[in-house]
Amino acid sequence: MKKCIKIMTAILIVIFSIVPVMADENVGEVVIKYPLNDVAFKLFYVGEWKNRKIDYQGEFANSHVTDDLTQAAEALAVYANKNQLTPTKVEKTNNGEVMFTNVKKGIYLILADDGMNGKERYHAMPTLLSMPNYVDSTESWFTEINAKYNQDEVPDETELEVIKVWDDNNSKNRPNSIEVELLRNNEVYDTKTLSKSNNWKYKWTNLDGSYEWSVYEKSVFNDYTVAIEQENNQTIITNKSNYKTPNYKSSSSSSSTFRSRTSRIPQTGQLWWPVVALGGFGVLFIVIGIIRGKYSQ
Repeated sequence: MKKCIKIMTAILIVIFSIVPVMADENVGEVVIKYPLNDVAFKLFYVGEWKNRKIDYQGEFANSHVTDDLTQAAEALAVYANKNQLTPTKVEKTNNGEVMFTNVKKGIYLILADDGMNGKERYHAMPTLLSMPNYVDSTESWFTEINAKYNQDEVPDETELEVIKVWDDNNSKNRPNSIEVELLRNNEVYDTKTLSKSNNWKYKWTNLDGSYEWSVYEKSVFNDYTVAIEQENNQTIITNKSNYKTPNYKSSSSSSSTFRSRTSRIPQTGQLWWPVVALGGFGVLFIVIGIIRGKYSQ
């Protein structure tokens, strides 16, 4: 009987030493193709994918950015830069690519520093990715991305227009005005108020073209989420009401495409260690039964 107890104890030790490893064994790799070398790429963990939307966590938990995976990248980029958030990983490009290893489950934001090639400036567009991702309905822990970027000659002067859009069905809760900040290399340079009186827009002119310029919405409203679209010298900030009822009966091709694409992103918070533990206990009971059968003989 003592021998039986020793065997049971040994099996339990093995099971519970394996469980933590199994719970955290899946990590992935991300390779990003980019034409310039020695450019820093930054990987930010923003949260998990749950119920077909982003569940923001950590430093992004109070970002008030839209949870739509297809619209959040620009707003998250401005939020991360303005608040000087700490990236999860930082790597520099070499031989036309950069690699991130040991990437755990989650939704990640990819940002990069601007790079120069002679008089031309390269600006990589912010990107969101899921780890793991799904390719042809198959789970993949390896992702290769061809980074999208803007390439232009640095001008002496530039301009930037901001436009506020409200997606709230003319809600009575809409504020009468908002404040936006003009950022120069991610630091506040100017602040303006947008309201109905100026048609919810403003344009800055005669800006020094050697700097990076962006717009950040200073005002924060719990009833709204924010999305940002950047097109050339125009920034569109859309505030969408949290109380707007989605039209689930819509059968448009765009909404169908979105559902089809996002439904393949895994629930990143899913745990597999209980399966391992239960399986281990099953093996344990089988061994006990065999030992008891020998003793009964």
